[in-house]
Amino acid sequence: MKHHEHFTELEQEQLDWISRFADRLRLLQPHFAEENASQQASEIAAIAWERPDWRALSPEDAASRWLQEQPVP
Repeated sequence: MKHHEHFTELEQEQLDWISRFADRLRLLQPHFAEENASQQASEIAAIAWERPDWRALSPEDAASRWLQEQPVP
């Protein structure tokens, strides 16, 4: 999904995958559930959807993988 597209323009499969990915981020990293970071989780999920290798994973596995690849603060 390009940044100029709106979530309402996506196919249901994309919306479901992105939603489940973002929900997993929020579950595993509670700061993504905060009001000012919730949209960030959805944006990360949309970017991950664009990568076929990530899209081939379940959204939950992709979210876990994304978190594992992030640098530790």
